[in-house]
Amino acid sequence: MPKLPKHFRAHRQGARALFNATAFTLLLTGSAFGSSLQQVHAFDIDAQPLADALIHFGQQAGIQVSVDSRLLRDKSVLPLHGEYSGSEALQHLLSGSGLYWLEDESGLLTLKEANGAPLALDNIQISDHRSLLGETVIGRNLIESLPAGNGDITSLLKIHPNVQFDNKQQSSKTPGEISPAEISINGAKFYQNAFIVDGMNMNNDIDPAQEDTPFRLDSVPGTSQGMALDTDLLDEIKVLDSNVSAAYGRFNGGVIEATTRKPSQDFRGKVSSQMTRSSWTKYHIDDSQEESFENSSSYDEQPNFKKLTVRTTLEGHLTEDFGILADFTSKRSDITNMFYQAHNVAEMGSETADQRRRIDNYFLKGVWKANERLNLEGSVTYAPEENSYFRAGIRGAGVDIERGGAQINFKANWQADWGRIEQTLGWSEYELSRDAESDDYMSWYKSDSKPWGVGNNTLEGEFGDIEQKQSGYQYRLDTQWNPTELFGAIHKFRAGLELADQHVIYERLSESSTYVSPRATSTCTNSQGITDNLTCALGTTHHSNARYDGWDGQFLSTRTRYATGKFEFSTTSYALYLEDSIEINRLTVRPGIRLDDDSYMDKTTLAPRLAIAYDLFGNDNTRLQAGANRYYGRNIASWRLKEGRNRLRHNAETRTTLNSEWTMGNLATNQVKFNKLDIAYDDELTFGINHRWADFDFGLKYVNRKGRDQVIQVRGTTIGEPSIDPTLANSYTTWTNDGKSETDIVTLTVTPLQDFTWLGTRTNGQVALDWIDSKKSSPTYFEDGDDYWSDPIIQYDGKFIHYSERPADNYNRPWTARLTTMTEIPQWNLSWSNFFRYRAAYSKVGSTGRRADYQGQEVAVWEERDYSNAFTWDLRLSWELPTARNQALFVNADVFNVLDKTIVADSTSVNVTGIPTYEIGRQFWLEVGYRF
Repeated sequence: MPKLPKHFRAHRQGARALFNATAFTLLLTGSAFGSSLQQVHAFDIDAQPLADALIHFGQQAGIQVSVDSRLLRDKSVLPLHGEYSGSEALQHLLSGSGLYWLEDESGLLTLKEANGAPLALDNIQISDHRSLLGETVIGRNLIESLPAGNGDITSLLKIHPNVQFDNKQQSSKTPGEISPAEISINGAKFYQNAFIVDGMNMNNDIDPAQEDTPFRLDSVPGTSQGMALDTDLLDEIKVLDSNVSAAYGRFNGGVIEATTRKPSQDFRGKVSSQMTRSSWTKYHIDDSQEESFENSSSYDEQPNFKKLTVRTTLEGHLTEDFGILADFTSKRSDITNMFYQAHNVAEMGSETADQRRRIDNYFLKGVWKANERLNLEGSVTYAPEENSYFRAGIRGAGVDIERGGAQINFKANWQADWGRIEQTLGWSEYELSRDAESDDYMSWYKSDSKPWGVGNNTLEGEFGDIEQKQSGYQYRLDTQWNPTELFGAIHKFRAGLELADQHVIYERLSESSTYVSPRATSTCTNSQGITDNLTCALGTTHHSNARYDGWDGQFLSTRTRYATGKFEFSTTSYALYLEDSIEINRLTVRPGIRLDDDSYMDKTTLAPRLAIAYDLFGNDNTRLQAGANRYYGRNIASWRLKEGRNRLRHNAETRTTLNSEWTMGNLATNQVKFNKLDIAYDDELTFGINHRWADFDFGLKYVNRKGRDQVIQVRGTTIGEPSIDPTLANSYTTWTNDGKSETDIVTLTVTPLQDFTWLGTRTNGQVALDWIDSKKSSPTYFEDGDDYWSDPIIQYDGKFIHYSERPADNYNRPWTARLTTMTEIPQWNLSWSNFFRYRAAYSKVGSTGRRADYQGQEVAVWEERDYSNAFTWDLRLSWELPTARNQALFVNADVFNVLDKTIVADSTSVNVTGIPTYEIGRQFWLEVGYRF
C-alpha cells in the first residue's frame, strides 16, 4: 500500500483519538447533510474496520465525523471505490452493521443501533457497484422487514430473480408444513446448491432427493438443508448465483451463505410469539376433492392445523471486548386429520388423529476482540427437527422422521499489515432417521379384538427404526492480500485451503417383519406355555367369506423379515483455490482456479473461473460485465449406502402351526449396484450491464448454464449391463453420468439508490424480472431415468423429438416479475413492507397415454397442460410501542396472498389429465413480542 501523506496521517491520528473517546455519537450537521451527503464524491475505501472506513469517508467527503467507539467495535466494511453521493457511500459502509442514521426536525443526523429502534431501510442488493454481477446480500433490516412465514432461509429468497421454487411449495393442501422450501438456482437441481453458515457447509448429503413419503420400508424422506435455521439467528444472507468466486465449490446451482448475528454491545433481549392456523387460511381445493379433503386422513392433505413459533434472545458484552448471544426458537405445527379415509368415515366413524411438526433452534455465540488485530468467535447450534405421521386406518403405524443436528464452529480473523487471514474450524452432525411406533407390520382378518379394519382386513404396525447420520470436521483457511501494484495494475490476491472429513452411516436399528396369511387358532399359547401376543390374537373373526368367518382367534403364518444391519463409509476431501482481482484503469479482471479432490469418487477436478468488468465511460456509471465459469457439484451418500441394503431381507419365512418354528427364508438379492462416478458440472457464460441513471441502478444479466455428467438412476438391463452376479437382482438399478441440462436465464433489476421521502416517510425497494428457458432437464438421481437414458422418440407439440429434449416440468415458470417495497413511518413507529410477484402462464408436459405412428413404430404422445398466470401480494405491517429507554412492545402482522387469488400450482399426476393442485389463498400471521 502506498504511504499516506503526512497531513492525512495527522488527521487520522486525531480522528482515532475521537474514536477512543466514548462520549460522542456520530453527528452530521444539517448543512453537511444538505450539501456533502447529496453531492457526489470520489471514494477509495478498501475492506477494513468500520472505524477506519469512517475516517476515510470523512476525509474524502469533507464531512466532520465523531463517533461512540462502542458502536463500531468488531464491525468491518466491504470495499467502496468510485463516485457516489455521500448518503450512498454512508449507507454502503453501514450496511450489515446494525447501524443507521436518522434526521431530526433540525436536520441533525444521528448514528444509532437498529436493535431496539425503528428499522433502517436496506437496499435489497447492497454489494459494491464495482463488484461483479451475481452477488445479492439480504441484510438484517431486510430480513426483519419481509413477510416471514415459517422463518426459514429459502422462503426469503422469493425476492431473488435467479431463484425458482418447487411448483408444489405453496400447495393449498399442505399449509401446516414448516420445513424449509426447496429452491433451484439457474435451473440446477435443488440438492445441488451449497448452503453455508458462518463458513461451514450445512448440506444434507445423505439422501436429499428421497421421495417425500414417510412410510417406506428402507428409506427416509430427505431435504437439502442439514439444519432448518430460523432467520432470527441471521445477520445477513448472501446469494451467489453466477460469477461465483473460486473460494466456493461443490455446487451446480448457487451458494446461499448465511452469517449469524453477533451480540450487541449493551445488554439486550427479545421474546416473541408468532402464530397462524387453518381458520386464518383460505384453502383453494378442486371441486372434485373438496369433500374428501375436509375428511382427509392423508399426511399431505391438511384441512386443520395450528402453528406457533416462540423466539427468545439475550445478548450483550460481559466486558468491553467479550460478548455473548443466546437464542432459542421453537416452532410447532399440530395437524388434525381423520383416522379413516374419507370414503370410510360413514362406515367407521369420524375418529381423529394428529400429526405434529417440530423444529427447535438452540444457539449460543461468543465473540472476543483479543486485540486490535485478532477477532475470535465461536458458536454452538443445535437444531433438531421432528415430523410425526400416522397411517390412515392402521393402528400402531406412527412414525417420527428426525432431521437436523448440531454444529460447533470456531473462527479467527487476523488483520495483518499485508492483508487478512480468516480460519474456520468446525464439527457437525446431521441426521435423517425414522423412529417407528412399531417394528412389525401385520395384516389380520377383522375381528372382535382387531375391529378397526375396513372390509375383511385389519392392518397394524410399521416397518421399524432406521438411523442415518453424517458427521465430520471441516477446516477452512481464507487469505486476502491488500491491493498491490504490480506490472502497471492493481492486484488483489486471494487464496485458500479447505479440508474435510465426513463419516456417513445407514443402520436398521431393529429387526422388522411384515406378517401376513392369518390361520385359525383357539389359543395364543404354544405347547411350551409361551404366549404370543404379537402375531396371535384371540377374538371372533368377521369375514365375508364363510371359510374365514367365526374363528375363535388367528395367528399369522408368513413373514418377510428385515434383519438389523449397518452400512457406513468415510470420505476425506480437500480443496485449494487461488484468484486475483486485477484492475487496469477501467478494466477489472478476476481469474481464478479451484481444485477439489475427495476419496468418495476418487476424482480430482479443476474448475476455472473468470469474471470481467469494464467501466465504459470511466465514471463508474456504466459497467459491462462478463464471465466464464465451471462449477463441480456434490456427491450424495445414498448412491453408496443403498448397495446391499436389500440383502437384509429374508423372503417367505413360514410356519404351519403356532407351535412350529419359522422356516428360514431365502435371502433377497441386492437391488442396487454402486459404481464410482464422474463429478457433475455446470459450465456458465454470463453477460451483463450495470447502469446508474436518475438515482437508480439498472442491472441486466444473461446466464447460460450447460449441465453435464449429471447423475441419473437406471436399470442395468437398460444400459446393457445385465446382472452376472447371483446375489444381484436382474432388475437392479445403478447410477450413470448420462444426465444433461441447458438453461438460459435473463434477469433485470432496478434498485433505487436513495430512499423516496414523503411527508416524513421513507420508502425503498427493488423491481426484479427474470426470464428462464430450460431447454433440457434430466431427472433427479432418485427418479426412474430409464426412458431418459434410452431416449426414445416421442411426439410432443405435434413434433417428433427425443424424450430427453422435453422441457423441464418443475422450477420452470417462463418469466416472473417482482416488486419489493419497504416504507418506514417514524411518526407512527410503523413499517410497511410489500412483496408483489407476477408469474407468467406456463405449460407443463405430461404423457397422454396415447400412441402415434413414427416411421412404422408406435411412440408415446406427450402434450402440454396450460397453467394460467399468477399474481400474489404479500405484506408485513410492523408496529412498535416504546415503553422505556431502548424498550418496546412490537407487533408484526403478515398477510400472504392478500387478494386471495386462485392459482394452480401443479397437478396430482404426471399425466396431463391430473387434478389441479392450487396454491394457498389468503393467510394471516401474527407476531407479538417485547424487546429490551
